[in-house]
Amino acid sequence: MLHTPSAAPALGSHLALLLSPEPGQVLQAVEKLMGALQQDREWLLQNLLGAAECSQYLSAICNLLTAPDVRLCSNAAYILGTIAENEMGASCLVMLAERQNVTDWHLVGTLAAMLKWNDSEAVMNAAGTLGTLAETSAGRQWLLNDPHRDEIIDDITALLDSADEWTASNAALVLARITMCQEGCAKLLGHLQSGNILRKLIASLGVDEAGCGLNAAFALGRLCNTDAGLKQILSFLEAENMIIALESMMANGDAGGSRNACYALSCLATDKDGHKHVLRSSAFAQTLDTLCFLMQSEEQESSWFAAMVVKVLVSQPRGVVKLREHPKMESVLKKVAASKTAGKELIEEVTATLQKLQRLPRPPAPEAKVLDSGSIWVGWKESKPDSGLQVTYRLFEGNTLLHEGFQCSCMLSDTTPGREYNFKLGLETEGDHSPYSNITTVILEESVPSCPLDFQVISRTATHLKLSWSPPAESCGIIKCYSLYRGDAFLDSTSELSYIVGGLSPSTSYTFSVYASTRKGKGKKAFLVAKTTDTGDHAPGKLTLYVVGRSEIFITWNVPRVLLGRFFNYELCLNGKVVYLGTERSYTAKRLTANTEYTCTVSAITSEGRCESKPVTKRTAKDEYENINKGYYCPAWNRRSETTSGASEMPTMSEIPERSASQVVPPKHSLSKPLKSFLSKRTITSKENEGNAKPALRSRRNSTLSSSTETSEEPVSPLVSSDEVSKLSMVVKRPEQRTALIKKLYHRRKSRKQQKLNSKLSPKSLWFITL
Repeated sequence: MLHTPSAAPALGSHLALLLSPEPGQVLQAVEKLMGALQQDREWLLQNLLGAAECSQYLSAICNLLTAPDVRLCSNAAYILGTIAENEMGASCLVMLAERQNVTDWHLVGTLAAMLKWNDSEAVMNAAGTLGTLAETSAGRQWLLNDPHRDEIIDDITALLDSADEWTASNAALVLARITMCQEGCAKLLGHLQSGNILRKLIASLGVDEAGCGLNAAFALGRLCNTDAGLKQILSFLEAENMIIALESMMANGDAGGSRNACYALSCLATDKDGHKHVLRSSAFAQTLDTLCFLMQSEEQESSWFAAMVVKVLVSQPRGVVKLREHPKMESVLKKVAASKTAGKELIEEVTATLQKLQRLPRPPAPEAKVLDSGSIWVGWKESKPDSGLQVTYRLFEGNTLLHEGFQCSCMLSDTTPGREYNFKLGLETEGDHSPYSNITTVILEESVPSCPLDFQVISRTATHLKLSWSPPAESCGIIKCYSLYRGDAFLDSTSELSYIVGGLSPSTSYTFSVYASTRKGKGKKAFLVAKTTDTGDHAPGKLTLYVVGRSEIFITWNVPRVLLGRFFNYELCLNGKVVYLGTERSYTAKRLTANTEYTCTVSAITSEGRCESKPVTKRTAKDEYENINKGYYCPAWNRRSETTSGASEMPTMSEIPERSASQVVPPKHSLSKPLKSFLSKRTITSKENEGNAKPALRSRRNSTLSSSTETSEEPVSPLVSSDEVSKLSMVVKRPEQRTALIKKLYHRRKSRKQQKLNSKLSPKSLWFITL
């Protein structure tokens, strides 16, 4: 607007009236200034701030805030707010406040007090002036350093619920201007009513003519840029309403409201937790549709803000998946990127987003190496897509999946020499997979196998060794056979994993070797030194024979020290004939011939063969009655000669056996030492018979259990009757009767000696005795 040369002096006169002591002139000057602001704000501010009396004019206007006329106070607040919109004017007001020494002059406090007035216009102008002061860093710092800052913030927050939308908008503007610096955000979040402030800002979001929602969206966006603010907002139930309201502002608001809503949403989604909250919102799908619409807007700035939000959404891998699933997003981005009217900044945002949404490319062919062991190592380069999604690698050999995971290498151990292997690699992420790589071909050449493993002896005898082994760790092909050597002598070839070597000498060490053979040739040898066992180790031990009288031998033996194979039976032989076959370890051989040697062997029969013990020989007892007549009757022609031959030649009553030999039964398997002493024979020597050529009559010798054969050259009298023999058997079983029986035998023997002496004195009495 062009101004005449006389306009400046007229303005100067109006400004001079501000200093008049007359209230009417001051009111007239204020009204003139209000009209001038409506016509040309910049011209007025230029002349006001450039006047020499600028500080006096500003001080006079500030003093009008305390005038009794409410209208005058409201107009003064409006003029101060307009001056504060100018950076130079705001600086002048701050400097003026710092130079004031009057304690009752307090601009911020006076404006804050006006916020509680009932006049809506005055409240609106006061709030607007505070918001304008807070726009500049100096004015914002002035407000934040005020000692009544928290009370001012409480009053400003309360105005968000004002019925006048312009008043509410100015209150939201003050809060938005405070959050323009980090210190302002910290002051708001550190306020005792910070939760109430955030909730009222969320409730203020929306489309309105005054711009309250626009200012609230900016304030929330700034607060979401701080960890403390974001944490508080996400903890509210109103957080879901915030996203719905922001989407509505983007879709239905004016350009300013749409941009601020995009800004707030981008600040919320920048954090990982906030990003998850946005993706989980029920309004997320509608939000993507709105963003697609805004990116195609002819208004470049709105398109850029929408593209910025999309770029933030793809900053997290989950967001990439969601945007890929949207039916229009990628096509709209490509259309904008190809537009000739799109600005440079918009193209940069869209290009970066498309880079994130790019699908997995074809990976390079994997690298394959054949190791000395015959295994194949396959590796590939790590893939790091711009989307940030975790890549899963899938390696195939032909159509067979060998590996699926996050590692970048794979080892193929189960290989076949001479075979061709074809490897290809594929990449996968959530919702995407790449084309397969080119094929890498490897031909595995055959080589000789390594030495067999676990070459050992699994069983051994005195003449046999059973050897076993395991396949080589590196077979390098199909094994045709295993070749076994004893020393340098070839034994045999077999396809089995064990072999029995026979014809060996007992207790002898041998060196064996074995190797595997394939189509390629002979493999490496495995060596083993093994020793055969001693012959006695496998046969029953401690073979013992106990002679029981003339016709029985009691035989016992122990188990083999080293049992060879699975045990079946014991085989007992006497003089080469099998007399017992079973599992017991004792046997009584009966009906043997008296005074005869018997050679005994016992063998253990197992699954591996027969192992025989060393032979043991014993002789049965002599038959002492084999030459005794069955009766003592002598013919008449021989009686005299026998009588005259001497009484010593005639048997006495004590010499006649009381029972036949068959009636005396030896105890079975009784090895008691006292029993031998009870049955020992007593030899009676007669001086009269020393020179007689005719052998003396013998009484029957009782059978005893002993390991040797006892003999007697002189006749002995029977000591024990058949009843006593049975009692004597009981003595072996019941030792407590032993002492009494010994005494009885002693007295009986003494009585028989006396009878024998008497018979020698009267030999004729013997003629009447018959058996």
